[in-house]
Amino acid sequence: MKKLLILLSLALGLNAIESQMNHANAAPGAAGFPDVVEGDKLRFGNMIVELFGIRAPKPGMICRAGNVEFKCGAAATQALDRIIDNYAIKCQQVSDVQLFPMLTECTIGRNDLNRLILRAGWAMVDMVSCDSHPSCETYLRDQDFAKENRKGIWMGTPPSELVALAAKPTRQEIQSDDDALNREEKALEKAPSHLFGKAFNIDLAEETKRANAPDRTLLSFLENTF
Repeated sequence: MKKLLILLSLALGLNAIESQMNHANAAPGAAGFPDVVEGDKLRFGNMIVELFGIRAPKPGMICRAGNVEFKCGAAATQALDRIIDNYAIKCQQVSDVQLFPMLTECTIGRNDLNRLILRAGWAMVDMVSCDSHPSCETYLRDQDFAKENRKGIWMGTPPSELVALAAKPTRQEIQSDDDALNREEKALEKAPSHLFGKAFNIDLAEETKRANAPDRTLLSFLENTF
């Protein structure tokens, strides 16, 4: 009996240690009843998380369906709010490409919230962040489903700004960025030790006089008015 109790104690101790290790190694995230910030952003208290792998229209963006224009940024926000509908949401960090806001995959019950938004047609796949991630292939299928069924932004033409944000940079764009960075580094290497190239003097008396001088534009306005 004593040996059995010892074995049980050891087993419970190992389980506790394993649980603590798993908790320590778990990716950061958030859970609870969030507020919807945008069509791809949630706020848990003071923490804002961004849904990984998707790009929803930003506030103010306009979509077109035939001859009709509508504010798809506001529509995407409302769609996410309706999907959540006061349910508890759990989000977990999946990418450290950006830390603020944290990129997360979120679930509502057993459903993938990121995928629900895509299938509802209120977001595009973000090829910048998810291109090499295992979820990207699934996300693209969800986007194709929304396109084929003309849902959300796919009822017409998505805003060009959104398309540009979600597109994977081309080789030429990457090369251009690299070239610009190299030019900046070379310019800094050639720059004189003094920030402005040479020392400069300030006449404090003249500057004070200029600052206290009456605003001629305002005086002119008052003279013409009265």
